[in-house]
Amino acid sequence: MGLVWLKDPGNAEQREKLIAAAHSFAREIPEVQFLSVGQTLPKRVHGLTLRSTSALSCGWKTKAAMDHYAKNPVHQKAAQEVFLPFHRKSCSTNFTSE
Repeated sequence: MGLVWLKDPGNAEQREKLIAAAHSFAREIPEVQFLSVGQTLPKRVHGLTLRSTSALSCGWKTKAAMDHYAKNPVHQKAAQEVFLPFHRKSCSTNFTSE
């Protein structure tokens, strides 16, 4: 699961490119079992509004499949050409389903 803050959060073209790149993972990387990506909704926590630009949730059957996905050329190309140039910051976490 990941959150992305774009450098220019109002830039709909950049957000759409980020979302399209993420959708390519589900189409082109066999290890991806599911993918959900879109614009985040604002959330109030302790009086502060927290809002990233986009969120991504991606699932794999095994940790080995996740590791293979991370090295896949489709993922690497999207990181270099879309995610890194457009993002101001990001955070992600991995977890197992129980």
